[in-house]
Amino acid sequence: MKSAKELMLEYTAFSLRDPKKAAEMFAEDGAFEVPYLATLGFPPQYRGRDEIAGFFQSVLEIYPDFQFENTKVLIDTPDQAFAEFEADAVSSKTGRSVHQLFFARLVAENGKIKLFREALNIFEVARANLQDSAGLF
Repeated sequence: MKSAKELMLEYTAFSLRDPKKAAEMFAEDGAFEVPYLATLGFPPQYRGRDEIAGFFQSVLEIYPDFQFENTKVLIDTPDQAFAEFEADAVSSKTGRSVHQLFFARLVAENGKIKLFREALNIFEVARANLQDSAGLF
């Protein structure tokens, strides 16, 4: 059975290249949360493998070359891990580059991800994806 740290490292290693495979790492009733996306009108939580896979697929549609790197696990217990990791990508909507420093808490249960709560720089998401006629971004 995989520990929280092992799940975190595996999750960030293959970088959502296969949304269905990534979603299979979650418990059937597992949840993926990105609370700050609500600022841009997106749901802050995706529950269950189908919703999670759908969200991951939408990320790949916007950022086809999306890949996590430089994962640093900062807190490690058998059932919880906290880590920082980065990603650089180009938005398919605007052609703008985005650099993200993520941090996330993973809760493991029976070798699966029960909860993955992630935070990111919402300004970077907006800057990379929103058209701005005023030239602010």
